[in-house]
Amino acid sequence: MTNNHFTKILTIAATVLTMTTGAVQATADATASSNDVVKTVSDATAATGHSKAAAITSLAHMSFGFKTGANMTTPATYRWASKTITYKINDKSTYYKQVWNSAVKHWNATKVVKLVPVQAGKTANITLASANSDTTKTSGDIVGMTFSSYHTTQKMGNLNVMAGATSYVYKNIANKMHYSQLDREHVAEHELGHALGLEHADTKKSVMYYANRSSAITSTDVKGLKAAYQGQ
Repeated sequence: MTNNHFTKILTIAATVLTMTTGAVQATADATASSNDVVKTVSDATAATGHSKAAAITSLAHMSFGFKTGANMTTPATYRWASKTITYKINDKSTYYKQVWNSAVKHWNATKVVKLVPVQAGKTANITLASANSDTTKTSGDIVGMTFSSYHTTQKMGNLNVMAGATSYVYKNIANKMHYSQLDREHVAEHELGHALGLEHADTKKSVMYYANRSSAITSTDVKGLKAAYQGQ
């Protein structure tokens, strides 16, 4: 595959996501070798109070798939090459900086991965932000969204290695649903979980449940993260 062909594939992937989500743009890490393709996927979080059927319909419009896992272990499809992962909070709002800092703190407390602020002048593995969802271009009350890119030819165990991730909390939807700061922190934890490679869980006793904002990170999620990052 030529470099021009590789660059064209990345451009198309980013353009499709930009058209789907309005003002929110996806970014992909294009540093992979020329025989590798970086693909981008998205995960949406439904606001509490909507039926599972409605949430699945919304996700079908906004992502390439909807997956659930075993009741007691949150599943993973991707992982980072290292357990030390850089992040950047790209948000002017002091309030949402607090929301994201809380999410980072709680994932670090699992002691499975180590999220560290990116150094000046470097590109972060994960970007965290708040935004207003364009409800004319989405179906349902999607309160959070994560765009993740991964290498198709790079695996660790049976998991594809991630290339980049950007997570959002949609503040206009959170306001509409009258979410408290704690609710928003749970949304942020959920989206950051996706940015670490986790999928949706079947159990409500998981921060990765598709629509439950009453749960923080639980042992179900820690077990899933350990399974994804074990041995490295």
